[in-house]
Amino acid sequence: MNDESAEPMVARATLHAPASSQREGRGAQARTASNEPAPAPCVCEGAGLRAALRADLDRYVFVAEHQQGMTGTLLPFRIGLMSQGLWATAAYRLNHYARHRYRSRLPGVLPQAFHRVIMAVTGIHIDAGAHIGPGLAFAHGGHVVIGPVRAGSNCDIYQGVTFGASMSLDERNPRPGAPTIGDRVWVGPGAVIAGSVTVGNDAAVSAISLVARDVPPRGVVVGVPARLVSRRGSFPQVMYRGMETDEERRSALTADPDAGPAQAG
Repeated sequence: MNDESAEPMVARATLHAPASSQREGRGAQARTASNEPAPAPCVCEGAGLRAALRADLDRYVFVAEHQQGMTGTLLPFRIGLMSQGLWATAAYRLNHYARHRYRSRLPGVLPQAFHRVIMAVTGIHIDAGAHIGPGLAFAHGGHVVIGPVRAGSNCDIYQGVTFGASMSLDERNPRPGAPTIGDRVWVGPGAVIAGSVTVGNDAAVSAISLVARDVPPRGVVVGVPARLVSRRGSFPQVMYRGMETDEERRSALTADPDAGPAQAG
């Protein structure tokens, strides 16, 4: 095949690419151009469903071992049976994976039904269109609503939290859309993150805060509307296995001399 016949085929393939892939590609280019955080990939983007589920479970196991002193080979099974947050995450990941990786709708019926049942039982509503990295942890069950956001890895979310699509309050750049949450972000009880805002890596959102403007990496925000009060970050709150050797986290700690590491003991 000569080069002249190959070029139209490339053009046709580009024109017929799925709209979702084109949108995600444009979104990634926009984030790169604006220096926004690029959260860890979710299960539909190469992270792997099993790997993500194992990382989710290990967040709970690690906290139980280091904060509650629990041990034993059956600990992961006990946590899997008792943690409603883990149920909600697993149901979301199965539904999300089925929606984005299966071409036929039939295989996605059961995961969707299972997801709806778990949402009703736990009160944790995660939109199947959300893209969330591995290691998601909910400290408590209860009324949680997560819209079609993009979030990174090892995030902590407490009860009463809402991530929703809305209009940002940034007068210089008002824009509709859903939030982008970086890696290792801590969100306290009752917090609301609304609109096309970016919450940077290692940020912390205090309880009963309304975030409608961007939060810088390692930023700690509080209030309605949320205001930046420090750059100490979420290091004392977010704990996960291997955090001491995580190069991204270590770089963030080095970049902010006022930040303190989490105490795993």
